[in-house]
Amino acid sequence: PGFPTWFGTLRPSFGVPLVFPTDVLVPSSVGTIREALVRHWGDWLGGPTSYLGSLVSRGGRDLALGGPCPGWRRQRGAVRGALARAGGRLGPLLWLQGRELCEELRSHGEAPLDPFEVFTFHTCSTIARLLFGDLAPAPGELRAFSHCLGELLQVWGCSSVQVLDLVPLLRALPNPGLQKLLRLVRHRDAFVEAQIQRHQVCPCPPVDTVLGALLGRNSGARGGPLSPPRLHMALVDLFIGGTETTAAALGWAVAFLLHRPELQARLRAELEGAQGPPGPGDMGRLPLLQATISETLRLRPPAPLALPHCALRHTSLGGLPVVAGTVLVPNLLAAQQDPNIWQHPDVFLP
Repeated sequence: PGFPTWFGTLRPSFGVPLVFPTDVLVPSSVGTIREALVRHWGDWLGGPTSYLGSLVSRGGRDLALGGPCPGWRRQRGAVRGALARAGGRLGPLLWLQGRELCEELRSHGEAPLDPFEVFTFHTCSTIARLLFGDLAPAPGELRAFSHCLGELLQVWGCSSVQVLDLVPLLRALPNPGLQKLLRLVRHRDAFVEAQIQRHQVCPCPPVDTVLGALLGRNSGARGGPLSPPRLHMALVDLFIGGTETTAAALGWAVAFLLHRPELQARLRAELEGAQGPPGPGDMGRLPLLQATISETLRLRPPAPLALPHCALRHTSLGGLPVVAGTVLVPNLLAAQQDPNIWQHPDVFLP
């Protein structure tokens, strides 16, 4: 907490001075993160270049890792519009998927299970139905794809793979982890391409879906239709950005609630006392549920360190100058457990 931890130029202990010659800021307080990403958000729109990021994003053509070029802005606008257009289907989809989730959980009886795997599949299935509608793939194919996404993120995070971003010389050496990562990326891309082609050859594709909107005549807003790589990576972003994060939040919520049976009873009473079945826009009348979700995300953010941002221009942070090209990595875990803000920062208190 306080002024962001200044790492200066990263110099690993093994003594290579130019492994990653980039200034890095790691803000760990709510005020500093808000100053950078809310008050001066335009200064931090850039994304740092990354060898691995380029490999998994078709050269940085995704929303999360791409830079603020015209193609990226067009892609962002098209995805926002497509999500808004398909958002009316979200409520019925959540009820359908929720019923299937409960059926699968009940089918295990008293046998042990990994709830994270179950949550991952059903979250991925919800996203697929929102993106593809009636042309969504079969459950078996979708389960294999959700497993691929989870494994891809796990391999990408391995130190033997991450080091390739820091030490370029190692890229010339055999790396089994990198080869596995590339195989998983090919599997991911084959799945997404198959869904795009299925929509393109269908004589009457559903139009009230995200992919249907992105493939529509006005999908690219002012700049025309999205290029194939950006269309592809937009779908990948929606899967990766929504599946793992939601499944992790659900898993932690269950873990916390297992130790708080009285809170479970209060949540159930709030849901049963609601006037009619609650929908996606009804969080305002479910304050305890909203507080439980917020507290879960505060204690266990899906990404303890947020995605890195890069300063597009000379700016300032905490009253000190920051040069263009500086990388910002917000420490969400530290900011959300700041003892100066929360009296019991490490206790689950919705």
